[in-house]
Amino acid sequence: MFLAYRAGGYLNLKEPEPAAAAATESLFLARRIGARRCVQAVDDLLPRFQHYQDAQGVPELLQLAAT
Repeated sequence: MFLAYRAGGYLNLKEPEPAAAAATESLFLARRIGARRCVQAVDDLLPRFQHYQDAQGVPELLQLAAT
């Protein structure tokens, strides 16, 4: 959950690159260990990434989340 919260914090600061990195790492870990709450936390952040589709790491995060 920490990485998902960190991603949200970066988004609050309008820093999409580190937000995407934290969210991607969080999603990978959450899926690996079956942490549904954490997956949901990242999923809840995804609409906020739509504004930053040109930022580094964001397209990859959105693609990962869609799979």
